Amino acid sequence: MAYLLTGGMGCIGTYVIRDLLAAGEKVVVYDFAYDLTIPKMVLADEQLEGFTFVQGDITDLPHILRTIQEHEIDRVIHLASWQVPACNANPPEALKVVCEGTINILEAARIFKLKRVVWASSVAVFGAPEDYNHEQILNDAPHYPKFIYGACKSLNERYAMHYFDAYGVDSIGLRFTAVYGVGRTRGMSSFTTQMIEAVALGKPYVCPFGDDAVDWQYVEDVSRSIVVACTCPTTQTRVFNVKGGIRPVKDGVAYLKTLVPDAQITLEPGVFGISWDYDATPIAEEMGFTPDYTMEQGILKTFNRFRARAGLAQI
Repeated sequence: MAYLLTGGMGCIGTYVIRDLLAAGEKVVVYDFAYDLTIPKMVLADEQLEGFTFVQGDITDLPHILRTIQEHEIDRVIHLASWQVPACNANPPEALKVVCEGTINILEAARIFKLKRVVWASSVAVFGAPEDYNHEQILNDAPHYPKFIYGACKSLNERYAMHYFDAYGVDSIGLRFTAVYGVGRTRGMSSFTTQMIEAVALGKPYVCPFGDDAVDWQYVEDVSRSIVVACTCPTTQTRVFNVKGGIRPVKDGVAYLKTLVPDAQITLEPGVFGISWDYDATPIAEEMGFTPDYTMEQGILKTFNRFRARAGLAQI
């Protein structure tokens, strides 16, 4: 099968490239710039040469259509997006990139009758814990986004439902949480990766949100959920919560100190501001997906990859 992967030069996209190539699939990466900074952190040399790159803007529908036609694409994985800080800084452009870009992919799927679109939503569509009486947030819970980014993703979910109902466009949206792992360099929730890297390299780190319990979602689980979503039977649910395991930030700090007892980590008080407790029953029941990695396993693998990249001994 031939996959078009938008935003493939980012963190999650890089792991998806790796997994699709390992499965023998044809991968066409559509991204704004040919920047191998993140892919070189994860992919072997032969994998860096194993995909086709197309430079393009996600807001350019004609170019997207040409790319799909020229490369005989069957499925699209749409990851191209801005993160929370960029969206808040430029709301008009965020609407174009995050919303219009996703609508372009859905429109292309309608025109070419593509087999499946898998796209990245976010738990940022939901609100603060008090919006849900501090209870677990169900998959179909109402949206109370606190950021422009979350509002854009919420709109995208409505468009995906419309394209499915009106045109039969088969799409699956996945709401990711606090993704961490080598290559995670952007976004507000990247602090967990930054902390692991600092400890692995023997550097001090000031960790924010020390009073919070977040969902530790390892990037390899995220990539696997995307690959599973590409080929599973058509689901009843259009968008799924995807989670790792909710654990206090302090637990992550404590585990890192078992790896490096003299690690210099300073915990700042405060919370992230959104809920992290999500019900992921629908994705388990309809797609058969559950995470493989515990917080400790994901941290250890990330820690050792940072050490290996720096030429340091692994634990």
